[in-house]
Amino acid sequence: MYLAVYTQKMNHTICYVSKLSEGFTDQDVNEVFETTQLNNNKAGITGILLFGFGNFFQVLEGEKKQIERLFDVILDDPRHHKIETLIHHDIEFPIFASYSSTFNVVKTKTDLTTIKSYLDIFNEKTPFTDKITRLINPFVHAP
Repeated sequence: MYLAVYTQKMNHTICYVSKLSEGFTDQDVNEVFETTQLNNNKAGITGILLFGFGNFFQVLEGEKKQIERLFDVILDDPRHHKIETLIHHDIEFPIFASYSSTFNVVKTKTDLTTIKSYLDIFNEKTPFTDKITRLINPFVHAP
């Protein structure tokens, strides 16, 4: 019953990777983390955001029009360039809603390893889980 409620409301995911634009600092990245987590939690959006190797990686899950509007804002954000959309699909249920009721900002290797373990368990539930797992693997195995 709980998933059925989410299925009606949360029916789309967008996953992308982007490069941090030149001239932006670690403080700018932290500001992106804070703003993203605050705004997405307020809006009821689930997913993850991580940063490494000069790249942002984000998974957004929520109501389709809301997620697409948010992605348009990201596309116009000067902190991001070379944005590549990796997943832009309707979904049966959100992957990360079962992980946490809030949007997750991944800042440590431990956070990332925990999410990777969660995705490994969740892998059989959706075809997108395997793809997301493969996409975050380089971040998990980074020095």
